[in-house]
Amino acid sequence: RKANSVNISDVLNAMEEDLSVSESNEEEEFIDPESAVVTKIKSFDPSKAISIKEAIFALDYIDHDFHVFRDEESNEVSVMYKRNA
Repeated sequence: RKANSVNISDVLNAMEEDLSVSESNEEEEFIDPESAVVTKIKSFDPSKAISIKEAIFALDYIDHDFHVFRDEESNEVSVMYKRNA
């Protein structure tokens, strides 16, 4: 062989590696930039019923726009929320 000759099998192997890299890049999952993102998950125990006054206090204390609680008068799960004035 000549000093600067190239082995054809080396060239073919390199081409296969290049193709497999580009195919794996195409197979990556598309991520929609406009999709909703979950930033926080919070759970609560609705087994203890509380009064409306306690729910109001909790709503102010937690500094959220809403509070989910079990109303002690009706024993129903309720939602209290702040309105934008």
